[in-house]
Amino acid sequence: MLASAVLVAALGVAVTGYAASAVVAGRSMSPTLEPGQRILVDPFAGDYTPVRLAVVVADRDGTAVVKRVVGVPGDRVRMVDGRAQVRPEGVGPWLSLVLPGTDDPWDTPRLCCAPDGSGGVAGSVEVPAGRVWLLGDNLAVSDDSRAYGFVPVSAIEGPVWLRTWPLDSADHLVAMAALSR
Repeated sequence: MLASAVLVAALGVAVTGYAASAVVAGRSMSPTLEPGQRILVDPFAGDYTPVRLAVVVADRDGTAVVKRVVGVPGDRVRMVDGRAQVRPEGVGPWLSLVLPGTDDPWDTPRLCCAPDGSGGVAGSVEVPAGRVWLLGDNLAVSDDSRAYGFVPVSAIEGPVWLRTWPLDSADHLVAMAALSR
């Protein structure tokens, strides 16, 4: 009886986890997340407050996108020589975002930032209240805030918590990004 109850509970957790997961499509988050990997959004996130460098799932015009939070409200952001830079809380030195995949030889620097956070002009801009600036780890191929500007915090479904498939890649998602001077 106890074994049956444990089996039913385990199946329930597995089915719920599978149903609440998403499959990574595209290379915009490579090598952190690869196409075909299955991810699970943190089910305990509740009202999520964005954290700089977290990988999140966000709703972009009805489509789920997986991106990294680079700028949170009050930060200044810019692109310099194809590298993302952030000035946390808008003060102090500019810090360069060190992401896997940013040394891709196909990288074509996209200018940023227009007042709405999108590209097209060289400059820096402050992330407004209630918005975030999102980038893919593979800057060469990612459609991200450089293409569509700031994203409302309310569009974030939550942080990516686990890679669940394939089994050899299943683990807690480790932030592979850092800020450096």
